[in-house]
Amino acid sequence: MTSTTPFSPPGLNRRLALGGLGMAALSLRGPHVAAQARDLADHPMAGTWLTLANPPLPEDPQFVATSLFAVDGTVLLNFPSSQVGPQGPFLTASVLGIWEADTDRRAHFTAVQLMSAPDGTFLGTITIEGFPEASADGQTFIDDGSHATITMRDAAGTIVNQILPNGQPAGRPVTGVRMSVGVPGFLTTPGTATSTS
Repeated sequence: MTSTTPFSPPGLNRRLALGGLGMAALSLRGPHVAAQARDLADHPMAGTWLTLANPPLPEDPQFVATSLFAVDGTVLLNFPSSQVGPQGPFLTASVLGIWEADTDRRAHFTAVQLMSAPDGTFLGTITIEGFPEASADGQTFIDDGSHATITMRDAAGTIVNQILPNGQPAGRPVTGVRMSVGVPGFLTTPGTATSTS
């Protein structure tokens, strides 16, 4: 693997070149923001991931999501737009927030998801605080949930439920595979794919 820094994932130089205009725009916002973007561009969590995330009901299977950890510190998680929770079905928006480097391989993010009833009534928000950690090669990540916090608020912003970290891994870790052109991130076992032609 060739890289420009100790923890640069493959393809980083191309991403940095393509992001040059974005870095120039960030520098207009001030030296702190531009410096943070340079630091995050070198972090192995920077990029786009195909993720297996946990549903609201623990007995339901994990779902596929996409996750973007942008070099400006923005995090965007795309979950299914309709889900089922303890009170029944609800609609959701993308999960949007911020992230920063926690260690050389681990990120710390805080992001908020908006929830609505099927009739359009605003129900409240879910705040997710996570700590995904990239593998040594920067191609996968795992968040075992031991540091995660989930906070549910009603439409008025009042906390109605909170899951706090206890230092122990959660039941199912959230995992991710780095996406790249021609590689959407799905893990398949050789010989299991079927052809329709």
